[in-house]
Amino acid sequence: GPFASRQTNKQTRRRKDLPADTTTPHTTTMESLTSAIINLTQRLASTIPASKDAALLDHYAAHFFTSSPPQLLQDLLLLTLIVVLALELLSNLVYYIPTSHIPLIGNASSIPVRGKHLDNFTLKDWAFVSINKCMTGLFVYVYFGYLWSVRKDSGSGHHGRGSLEGHSCCGGGKGIWSMDDVSLTNTILPIPLLFLTYDFFYTLLHWFLHIKSIYAYIHKHHHHQKAPSRANIDAVNVHPLEFFLGEFNHVLALHLVVGGMPLVGWKGMDVSWLGAVLFIGLGGVLAGLNHTRHDIKVAIPSMEKGSVYTVFDSKHHDVHHRIPQSNYGQYMVVWDRIFGTFREYDPSDRVNPAYQLDPSTGKTMGVKTE
Repeated sequence: GPFASRQTNKQTRRRKDLPADTTTPHTTTMESLTSAIINLTQRLASTIPASKDAALLDHYAAHFFTSSPPQLLQDLLLLTLIVVLALELLSNLVYYIPTSHIPLIGNASSIPVRGKHLDNFTLKDWAFVSINKCMTGLFVYVYFGYLWSVRKDSGSGHHGRGSLEGHSCCGGGKGIWSMDDVSLTNTILPIPLLFLTYDFFYTLLHWFLHIKSIYAYIHKHHHHQKAPSRANIDAVNVHPLEFFLGEFNHVLALHLVVGGMPLVGWKGMDVSWLGAVLFIGLGGVLAGLNHTRHDIKVAIPSMEKGSVYTVFDSKHHDVHHRIPQSNYGQYMVVWDRIFGTFREYDPSDRVNPAYQLDPSTGKTMGVKTE
């Protein structure tokens, strides 16, 4: 009636007096989601108390198993679910990368299959893959927990509450969390050093796992696959102990790059949360590419005129799966070249036509899909 009409007119006039809201529902949702994920990560990381007296991983483990409040466990479970979903997305993106020319990378052609492909996973394979994917949540928790524990207060040169005592006196860097402090210097520059540090220790670990008396108990499982093709699924199909050591090697690399390595005269440098994300994100992509048939090569100009230096080549890891006593590096073969374990890919090696994969099934020609 008339009363309802007057009420409607009043509400319309009030709305006209209010400033226009230019925020779209999509923008609001994305901002809320981003904020929630950052808060979740920081809340989880801040639950790890720092200590200069205890070994890094021992201290984290003692804290986790002796004082795990319900909120911590809920956050960790949610983080694990997010990480597992992200891994699935990453695996699919890497697996279905276009097999065409990619600027600055080269021609993503297919690597011929020379070793026998593991067509069907056993229950043990799927169990290891599942356990390792779930373990990634714990790794992310500790990884960013360390960076948070050595954080820099926004706008100051001091660490935040809970940071490692005495860290700054040793000349170490800091974890950068404030967007105001994020820069190319603490985001892009640390990445090459993080990869070099990681691969140094991973190359030694990988070589150790190939020692005859140890190989059969841990690393042999991964080498059931002679011709990896499933990207990250084949990459994480390893013994859980090996996966634990490989993942937490990222934490060690971050700790040494930030905190310093006195034996080699490195005093440490600042690393931002974005740089830390890029390190493990790029690492996930490269590890996935190492376990596909994609022929991806990344090279940079070398000191010699007209030549290039290969930084990454997915064929190098393919060689390792066929000839295990070579190419132990995860992301690059710098240390293999230094240690004398590098073996170049030979395109003239014999290719068995019977081993080639059916593009429609991803399995060896003639093998039925289960």
